[in-house]
Amino acid sequence: MTKRLGLKVLAISIALVIVASGVAMYGYSGTEGGEGISESGGGKGVISLVPPPFIGVAGAAEATGGNAFPEDEAGISAYVNTSQTIDLDKLKTIFTEVEEVGDNYIIGITPIPDFGGDIDVHVYADTDGWIVAYFTKDEPAAKIMQWGKDTDVDTPQITEITTTTLEDAIIKAADAAGILWSVRDIKYYDFEYPNANGMTLFVRTRATDGTNITQVEIPATYTLYEASYYHYIYYRDYNYGGYYGQWYWDSKLKVDETTISDAVTSLPPYRTTGEKWWRAFDSYGGWITTGTLHKIEISYEGIEISPGTRPIEDIGSAGVATVLIYRTG
Repeated sequence: MTKRLGLKVLAISIALVIVASGVAMYGYSGTEGGEGISESGGGKGVISLVPPPFIGVAGAAEATGGNAFPEDEAGISAYVNTSQTIDLDKLKTIFTEVEEVGDNYIIGITPIPDFGGDIDVHVYADTDGWIVAYFTKDEPAAKIMQWGKDTDVDTPQITEITTTTLEDAIIKAADAAGILWSVRDIKYYDFEYPNANGMTLFVRTRATDGTNITQVEIPATYTLYEASYYHYIYYRDYNYGGYYGQWYWDSKLKVDETTISDAVTSLPPYRTTGEKWWRAFDSYGGWITTGTLHKIEISYEGIEISPGTRPIEDIGSAGVATVLIYRTG
């Protein structure tokens, strides 16, 4: 195992390296047995960030659409030109809030179902056929993680990430408008970091008492603009006045032994019990850097307050999605 890991780490001079058993990435099936995933450019596991044609060219917005898109407010985004006229009134049906309406465009917020509740996504659309789904600059890019509506949250088996919340928002908008288009035409761009050309999304889960790790090394030649996380726990707590004992489940997210996120879980009121969700979205800050092999840990731990008379029932899991936004070379 040591020799294999060493060989993988040697690849850092040319590509970002992720080493873990059972890690899942966007567009890349999970691996077993501690294999490493090494990707560069626009291959599997890497989402290429490509500026839309209405960015940075004087008059291009008026010529190609997207003329009212709020570039100064947007962060990570997914976009597509459907090459069809969009009936903007139809999009109002998917918005919980309409933020802005112009003669040829609309901006609103639409909820996308995900683990622990909906994720609110901003959607821009115009009559020239552009649809852009985005998070604002003050939101972490890890909100793009779509855990999947068919995923068993008690024992999550995520082998490949096939969509994102941004893609789902575009699909929802296009369906509401009743237009035909191809999901394969969706591209990504980060308006907050226009020089970034790559984004990597990967996840790690834990469904039983203990800890799972992922090791990641970003080449020193890369420029890292953002490293953010989506940390969740789904759990059941118990407080039956001593008959079952008093238990609750907790989860911690650590980088190199430093706690980055600690789930806020606790015992319920006396003689009550229930299944609950908790989640957090934030930046890793300076704990993820280039040129260093980092260890990301996700734990799922049963905590006993007072001894019970029979074992606790394990219902739930914890997980973390990590998004890295960078420029290669």
